[in-house]
Amino acid sequence: MVHSEPDFGPEEIRSYLKVTGWTPVSGGVVAELWSLPGPADEVVLVPMKPGAPDFAKRTQILLADLARIESQDARTVHDAVATVFNDVTDLRASHPSLSDGSIPLEAGYELFISAKRLRVASAAATIRRQGHFRNFPTRAREQAREVRLGQTRRGSYIVPIISQARSPEDVYSPGQEYIEVGVEETLFDRRVTATMSRALGVLEDMASAEREPTPSEITDSIGEGVSYELCQALSKVVNTDSVGSLDVSFNWSRVAAPPPGTPPQVEFNQAAIDIVDRVSAQLKTRIYTSQHLIYGIVTDLSRHPEDETGRVGVQTLIKRRSRTVWMDLPDSDYHTAVRCHDDGIPVRVQGRLTSPPGGHATMEVDDFGPDPSLGSDQ
Repeated sequence: MVHSEPDFGPEEIRSYLKVTGWTPVSGGVVAELWSLPGPADEVVLVPMKPGAPDFAKRTQILLADLARIESQDARTVHDAVATVFNDVTDLRASHPSLSDGSIPLEAGYELFISAKRLRVASAAATIRRQGHFRNFPTRAREQAREVRLGQTRRGSYIVPIISQARSPEDVYSPGQEYIEVGVEETLFDRRVTATMSRALGVLEDMASAEREPTPSEITDSIGEGVSYELCQALSKVVNTDSVGSLDVSFNWSRVAAPPPGTPPQVEFNQAAIDIVDRVSAQLKTRIYTSQHLIYGIVTDLSRHPEDETGRVGVQTLIKRRSRTVWMDLPDSDYHTAVRCHDDGIPVRVQGRLTSPPGGHATMEVDDFGPDPSLGSDQ
C-alpha cells in the first residue's frame, strides 16, 4: 500500500521518467503528459503542483500506471521514484537460522552500529587517507548524521543506508569560475559512498586471495580508503553470534552514473573476517601518516611556454568554507587540469595541504585527476 502523501515531488517524478525512457509531450505549470515510445504507446499524467489538493491522488494514479507498465508492485515503484537522487547501500546480515526475517537483538544492534561506523570511517578516508584515525575529522562525524536509514527489509535482514548522489541541478559547466557550496555538499555524500565501495572491494580482494596480503599491499589499501576503523566495523558485526556473513550492495542513483571501478556488491564471511582482522592489526600499528584529499573545480591556470610546471588554483571546501588551493603541476597533470577546466569536470587532488588562517592555501601534490567518485558522465 502506497502512502497517501508521497515523500517526493515533481522533480523526482520527472527525473525518474527521463531515466526510464519517457519523454514529455505537452503540459504546463499544473500538469504534464509524458509518453513512452513503443508498441503500447503509453501516456501518463504528471502532477506538477505539490500543494494542490489532488496532488497525492494524481501521484497514486501515476504510480499505479507505472507499476502496471513496469510489471512491478506500486511500493517498489514508489521507492524507486523517492530515491532517484540517492545512492542506497544495503547491509544484509545472513545466517541459516534467519529464516523468518528476524534477527537476534544483539546482532541487530551491532548491524545498526556498524552501519554508522562504516559511514564515519569512509567519510574520514574521503577527507584524509590514513591507516588509523584515532580521532575522526568533525566533518566525517557530521556526515554520518546526515545520511538516512531506510525501512528494514526482509530477505535475511537488510538495513538500507540512504545518501544523496546528486542534486536536481546541473553539477558544473565548462569554464566554471566558482564552486557551488550546495552542490559540493551533495557531492561529498556521493564521494563517501564511493570511498566505502572501493575500500570494501579492496578488503574483499585481499580476504579472498589464496595468500595473505603483504605489508606493501596493506599499505597500498590505505590509498583506497581502508583503515583500522573500517576493518573493525566489519569485524564487530560478522563476529556477532547468529550472523554468518555480511554482504553490502551499492544501488547507485539512476540520475548519477556509478563511479567507475567500484564493485556493485561485496561479501564477508567468518573466514574473510579472519583476514580483515589481521589487516586491521597491522593498520593499528602503522606509523601515523596521512594525506589530504581535496575535491573541487579548476578556476585558475597560469603557465609560460618555457616553464616546466604550471600554476593551478582549485576552488574547494575546507572546513565547509570555500577556498582556493594553489599548486604547481608538471606538464601532464597541468594538461589534465586544462581539460577538466575546459570540460567542467570536478577534480580530486591528493597530497600535503597547508591552509593557514588568513593565508594562501597550498598543496604539494602527489596525485591529480578527474574526481573518480563521480560517474563517467563527468
